[in-house]
Amino acid sequence: MNAQERSQPAGRGEVRIDIVDVLRGIAASAVVVQHVAESSGLPGLWYLLELAPGVFGVVLFFLISGFVIPLSVRGVSDWRAYALRRVFRIYPLTLFAFALLAALMLLGALPPADAPWYVWLANLLLLQDFVRVPALLGVTWTLPIEFAWYTLFGLSFFLLGRRGLRLLSLAYPIGMVGLIALSLLLEIRLPFGRIGMLYAALIGMQCFRFAGGEIGRREILVSCGVFVGLMMVANWVAFGHFSHPNIKLHHALMPWALASLLFFVALFRIKLASPPSWIGQGLLFLGRISFSVYLLHPIVMGLVHPFAEGLAFIVAVCGLTLPLAWLSFTYIEKPGIEMGRALVRRRRTVAA
Repeated sequence: MNAQERSQPAGRGEVRIDIVDVLRGIAASAVVVQHVAESSGLPGLWYLLELAPGVFGVVLFFLISGFVIPLSVRGVSDWRAYALRRVFRIYPLTLFAFALLAALMLLGALPPADAPWYVWLANLLLLQDFVRVPALLGVTWTLPIEFAWYTLFGLSFFLLGRRGLRLLSLAYPIGMVGLIALSLLLEIRLPFGRIGMLYAALIGMQCFRFAGGEIGRREILVSCGVFVGLMMVANWVAFGHFSHPNIKLHHALMPWALASLLFFVALFRIKLASPPSWIGQGLLFLGRISFSVYLLHPIVMGLVHPFAEGLAFIVAVCGLTLPLAWLSFTYIEKPGIEMGRALVRRRRTVAA
């Protein structure tokens, strides 16, 4: 598959890669399936929850994030421009989601949170997990990890260039081995799921470097093999050797393995039978609005829950989430991204 087949223009300064958008659509669908299955009240959906589709979707999202972030530094001259564009990629839609949540609570459409101002502030700054306050929008737990990945990549690239990315790709698995050993020696359970999300992003970056000819087949195979092996061991330590109140060992091992397999199959051109065109187009559409779907579907679930259950709940959530996500993507997410680009262009003009 050549670059023309894989990519297409999607607006000023942006290139869309179809296979990446398809994977985003699958990831967003998996997360929604997890949450809808948990809340629908249909006992027959237990087998879906045993597959842990939400974990699968989040792992896939981070693999994708690692693959696309190197694209974000093309044409970016310094770390300030990179940071500005990353903030405007995440925050406009995040602030809109919290504003919508607060408005619906004030109107009585959602139960009030009864949270003091500092809880709202911590959530708006995405610090709720670090200062141990309740999460007002649960899915935002992944966003601090996303910003951590942006920071890790940015520091490596802007301080040391391509050499920094190579050092990062070597240092992180060594650090993982050390943390696994430390956890076992001290009998302390570490959050290897979250630490592993950063590792997944790193492997996505390695796949991008391979696709661009920067590293060879042997190096990428070793990187991917070490990643899969270390994450199986790390998940065994976190959810097998130690215990978690909500996640069993198979809830971690299966989705991590399946998400990695799907990502590698898609990007290493080991093609399966092509899906019907309407499925492909649907996944492309979902992929392009996936961030809006991810952030807004819990709010829609809260709105629908008092009025429907079972199959009606599932249909209503999907039927309302898609148009709301498309509207927020069109009028909040895309303008926010373009605002970040405009500010970068303005900085260049002033500097010139």
